[in-house]
Amino acid sequence: MSATVETYDTDVSDMYAVHKALLGALDEVPRSVAQAGDDPGHVEVVGSFIENVIEFLHVHHSGEDELLYPLLEERCAGSRSELERIDDQHKLLSAPMDAGRSAVATWRAKPSTEHAQAVIGAVASIAQTLRPHLAEEETVVLPLATKWISPEEWGQQAGHNMMSFRADKPWLMLGLVREQLDQGHRDGMLVAMPPEMRTMWAEQMEPAFNAFIAEVRR
Repeated sequence: MSATVETYDTDVSDMYAVHKALLGALDEVPRSVAQAGDDPGHVEVVGSFIENVIEFLHVHHSGEDELLYPLLEERCAGSRSELERIDDQHKLLSAPMDAGRSAVATWRAKPSTEHAQAVIGAVASIAQTLRPHLAEEETVVLPLATKWISPEEWGQQAGHNMMSFRADKPWLMLGLVREQLDQGHRDGMLVAMPPEMRTMWAEQMEPAFNAFIAEVRR
C-alpha cells in the first residue's frame, strides 16, 4: 500500500499584499522624487525610502529562494522545471537593484535634476522586471504553495525577512504590507506575532512608520 502524501490548504493571501506593497512603493517613486526636488532633507527621506524598498525586495526574494522554492521543487516534481524557471527570474533583478542603489546613493550625496531622473529610471527598470515575475508567481507558484507548503513552513518567511533585513528601517516593509490589508487581516497579523514583537510594533515601529511615510508622501 502506498504512503499517503500530506497536502494542505494554507492561506497564502498575505503574499498578494506583499506583491502589492512592493509594486505600489516602486510606482510612487516618481512622484516622491519629483516632490523632493533639490531639498537635501526631503531627498534624504525619499532616498532612504527607496533604499529600504529595494532591501525589502531583496529579502523577500532571498526568503523565497531559501524557504519556498526548494520545498516546492521537491514536492511538485511535475512542475519542477517551471518552478526553477520562475525562481531564476530573481536573478534578473540583481543588476537593476544594484543600479537603483547606486543611483539613490548618488542622488542623496548630490541632489540634482539629472540625478533624480537617474533614480526614477533605475526604479522603473526594477518595476518593469518585477511586474511579470510577480504575476507568474501569483498564477503558478501560489496555488502550488497553498497545497504543498504547510502553514508553519509558510509562516517562516516573515521572520526570515525581518532577521535578514540590512537597511535601517525593517519596519517599513511591515507597514507597507499592512496598508494593503483590511482591518480583519491587520488584526490577525498582530495576533500571530510573538507578544514582544506585537508590543514593539505598537509602541515603536508603527509610530515610526506613520511618521516616516507621511514625510515621504507629503
